[in-house]
Amino acid sequence: MNLSTSVNRISSHDLETASDERMRLLNELHNLLEKLLQLAQQGNSTNEKFGVLTSKASSLVKEIERTGILDRDELQHRREKLRKRYENLCLIIAAEKANACRELSQVRRGKKVVETYRGNKRL
Repeated sequence: MNLSTSVNRISSHDLETASDERMRLLNELHNLLEKLLQLAQQGNSTNEKFGVLTSKASSLVKEIERTGILDRDELQHRREKLRKRYENLCLIIAAEKANACRELSQVRRGKKVVETYRGNKRL
């Protein structure tokens, strides 16, 4: 075996290993988004576990961006699936936020009513 053949084998192996690592990153991001969606659908988007998973997902996204793997045309379908999961997660969180704001507004109105009642009772 000559040096050129040896270098080619190492390069092919290195490329396969790098590709496997990139696919592992995509699979891990997909799984994290699924877990985040489940938590959000259960109304748990404010708990500690959700925050930890969000941080992990953010780190994965940065690593995936660094590798540029999703820029490859053959992964367009995968990119779309990840994008749709992310959009669904954002929609669920936005709906929870709107609901929390509505409930907070009701609590504030109730507080004003109680304060007004107390003020009138003293007269």
